[in-house]
Amino acid sequence: MRREAAVEVSRLLDEDSTDLQLEVLSSWGGLDRLLTRPRIQKPGLALSGFVKHVYGDRLQVLGLTEIDYLLHVSEEQARIGVEKYCKRKLAALALTRGLEPPDLLMELAEAHGIPVLRTPLMTSSFIGRVTRRLEDLLSPRANIHGVLVDVLGVGLLLIGRSGVGKSEAALDLVLRGHRLVADDVVEVTIRPPDTIWGSATHLHQHHMEIRGMGILNITHLFGVAAVRDAKKVEVVVELSDLHEGDYDRLGTENHTWPILGVDIPLVRIPLRAGRNISSLIEVVARNQILKFRGIDSAREFQEKIANHIAQTTGTAPDASPEEGAPIKVLPPQTSGLVQRGDVE
Repeated sequence: MRREAAVEVSRLLDEDSTDLQLEVLSSWGGLDRLLTRPRIQKPGLALSGFVKHVYGDRLQVLGLTEIDYLLHVSEEQARIGVEKYCKRKLAALALTRGLEPPDLLMELAEAHGIPVLRTPLMTSSFIGRVTRRLEDLLSPRANIHGVLVDVLGVGLLLIGRSGVGKSEAALDLVLRGHRLVADDVVEVTIRPPDTIWGSATHLHQHHMEIRGMGILNITHLFGVAAVRDAKKVEVVVELSDLHEGDYDRLGTENHTWPILGVDIPLVRIPLRAGRNISSLIEVVARNQILKFRGIDSAREFQEKIANHIAQTTGTAPDASPEEGAPIKVLPPQTSGLVQRGDVE
């Protein structure tokens, strides 16, 4: 696992941040300044000179209230407040609503090397978007050896030993109309509230390796509808060799697989000749959709058997599966987390 300790202000201007609609009003020299927290800060009283609680490593967002204040106080009073404010080694200033910055603000920001940005978005909308972007940039990340696919809207992470057939199963799913997210290396990150999202690395995006065929460009072969850039990981599907006793025959045991400290439901599919793996994976997705709706086929079957036994023997049924079902947390096995440095 790795965590970005800080990100440069310039990351808010890259192609992944276009929804922020930011433009640079000042010189570009200060865009290498660092942001270390996802939370933004509105200056408020800081513009009057009270700067005790101003944190320079946060993005400073100025809206209509702040700009209107600077335009309605005397120039001397505004200069004193803004000078103290800029001395806090601010990473960047961002103006919302397409507001025009006062000349005094631009002058002092330039003097202290602080980049000034502007967006046409309303303040509340911009704060929500930039906070999510910074959370994504600063959140813990890891790389997992596996394949991530979107099957019927459910994010399935396929894991298993190398050569077990993960990519071939994913290719068959794409042929059935489902979507590839990442093959071979899945970059996972945690987003609030405790959800895991996966995507492909920049070099692997929309590509797949099939033994005997080499590298395939899925977008070129099947069109843009066959791929997506990111997906929430909702189920881990482990493709494993068949060993009697290593898997749940009824499906009543709740196995999980930890990713970045978050337990994700795990389904193990044992492999043997003649099994249609892609069909089984698709059924896993359909079954998970039922569980999202509160329908658990295995538990309903177990209840039915318990009630039948109770009726034939004249005894009270045991505790419901919801009360007594074992929950097992399984550690990562052959396809665990790998560090960023292990995969280029």
